[in-house]
Order: sequence, then structure tokens, then C-alpha cells
Amino acid sequence: MASAPTRQHKRVTISDVAREAGVSIAAVSRILNNSYDGFSAREETKQRVFDAVQRLGYRPSRAAVRLATGRHNAIGLSFPVKDTLDAPIDTHSLSQVFSHFDLMLVQHGIVRALKAHNMDLVVMPRYTSRSTREFINQAQETVDGIVWINPRHDAEELGSVVESGVKLAIVGPAPVSGEFVNVRTDETMAGRMAMGHLIVCKTRRILVAVPEARKQEQATVERVEGVGKAVADFTDPELGYEVVTFSSDAKKARAAFRRHVEKRGAPDGVLTLGDHLPLSIMAELQHMGLRIPQDARMVGFEENLTFVMTNPQITGLRYPIEEMCHQATTMLLDYVRDGSAPKPVYFTPQLIARASCH
Repeated sequence: MASAPTRQHKRVTISDVAREAGVSIAAVSRILNNSYDGFSAREETKQRVFDAVQRLGYRPSRAAVRLATGRHNAIGLSFPVKDTLDAPIDTHSLSQVFSHFDLMLVQHGIVRALKAHNMDLVVMPRYTSRSTREFINQAQETVDGIVWINPRHDAEELGSVVESGVKLAIVGPAPVSGEFVNVRTDETMAGRMAMGHLIVCKTRRILVAVPEARKQEQATVERVEGVGKAVADFTDPELGYEVVTFSSDAKKARAAFRRHVEKRGAPDGVLTLGDHLPLSIMAELQHMGLRIPQDARMVGFEENLTFVMTNPQITGLRYPIEEMCHQATTMLLDYVRDGSAPKPVYFTPQLIARASCH
């Protein structure tokens, strides 16, 4: 018995949207394509068009959009990738799982901004094996701008992309100069906030642990500066702190911390400025028989889900990555439209007080 033929759905056209919204085809085209050539529409008219697009499921032709506007109607999301995305996620590796969770927050913040403009998101991972020229060519041929995530080690590549004229929104401290959108956190304030919390919790001998691989980064330098400002806010003569660099290897970090304690004595407070250090130092403190927070209090930066999986849970600085990416994308869209990069925007991380420091 022959199967019933599959029903063919008619492609929704711009004419259908115009008819549904009760406006002209030209008005729909200009509203959806963000045309700013002297045309203006009332907000109520724009909303009727956007509602019609959503009801009908209209998707404009990318080729038609480019011909009409000279733009691609798409924004790229670029993030560093060590290998390829073909390999499955190792669910036994917490760091890999959490990195993908953070990427979900990033993508959600960007998509929220693009949805209002009916624009597409193009994922553009930065592979170590890919040349900067290839990346720039893809950007120029497919997107109107790029939201650039995690710019820590990308000064040379970023500089080339900026010089190429590709419009960028950099989320994080920008290691280059030039014309681009920059949304980042106030790391000096974050360092001041974290250290101030430890001091208020009656710690007086504080170890500030810096990841070796990140000690030269702009964010780390600013965090240490904030630590100094917090100490200067107090006049207690017993208050003191020491900045110590630790290896990125967890075992080496634990051994170095143990040697530090043997030489200098155990601190009654620890502020870790990133990476795995909260977990490594907490594990070594507990191995030494020191109780947290009774004997030593702890605050960590860049909190992730591991902070709530330890015993006790770790007080940390939470970074509003989703909102930062939403803001960066919104500003990038304005930059694409107007051609003038706005001033940098700063967010302040939120300190989440937990049992490791109360």
C-alpha cells in the first residue's frame, strides 16, 4: 500500500508578513533589515511586523538581505577551542562540562539580543590550527560583526582582526587597542570586594594565591591592585597579606602551598584569584587538619559549579556572563548600524557568601 504523499508547506514570503501586519512590503523589508536610510517606523508598527514574523515563522533569504542592505544579517560568536568540536564531551571531566555550561550562558545572552532584530548566530570557534587570515575571510563573508569571548591570549590575532575592519565586541579585558565594543568587569573593584569580605570576616594573615599562567594578565594585575586598596581601607596593624604565585598543575600547587605553610605558618584567610586554586588549596588545608572556616577562611574568583560541590561550599565572585554577552551584542548591533564604537561598559561581579567564609 502506497504511503500518503508528504504535505508540502508553502514558504512564507515577505508579502505574507506584510499582509499579516497590515503594512507595505517595503516597510517590512526596511524594519527587518534595520534600514536607516531616512526611513522611520512607529514602535507599534515595528512590533506588529515582529509579531507577524513570529506567528508565520518567516525566515528571510540571506542572499536577498545582503543584496538589499550590504549586510549578512548575522553575528558571529568566537571562542577558543583546543581541539575540534567533533569529539564527544567527556562527562567525567568537570572542567569540560562546566566550560560547555558557561558557553550555553554566553550563547543564550547573545541570542536574546539577536532575536529582537531577527538576526542569525554563526558559531566561529578559534581553532589553534586555523590561520588568522582564514578566520578573517570567514568573518567578512558571513557576518556583520563578532562577539569575541575569552580574549586572554589573543593579542596578536585580535589585533589583526581589528585592523581588517571586522566589527568586534570583546567580552573581557581587551589586550589590544582600536575601534571595537568592549564589555568587561571591573576587576579592581572585584579584588577590593573579595579582600574586603575576608577582612570583615576577621581574617588578618591572608594569602593571595595567583595562578602562574595568569599572573601577567590584565585582569590579575587589576585584582591584585584591588586587594591592596581593600587593605588600605583598614587601619588594623595586625592586618597583612602576601601575594604568592602557584603552578597551574594541581599537585604542584598543593605541594607549593604545603611548603609555604611550613615556612611562613598557616594563613587564617586565603584569596584565590582564578583557575583550580580554590580546590587545590582547600584540599591541602583539610589534609593538614585545618578546618574551614574555623581555622582558615576562603574566597575564590570566577566561581563555577565546583564552588557549591565542595564541603564546605566556597564563597566566590560570580561573573554575570550572560548579561555581559547580551549587552555586548546589543552594543555591537548599534556599532554595525552607526559605525561608531561606544565607550567600554563595566560590570561588577557579585560576591556570593557561602560557608567557606562567614
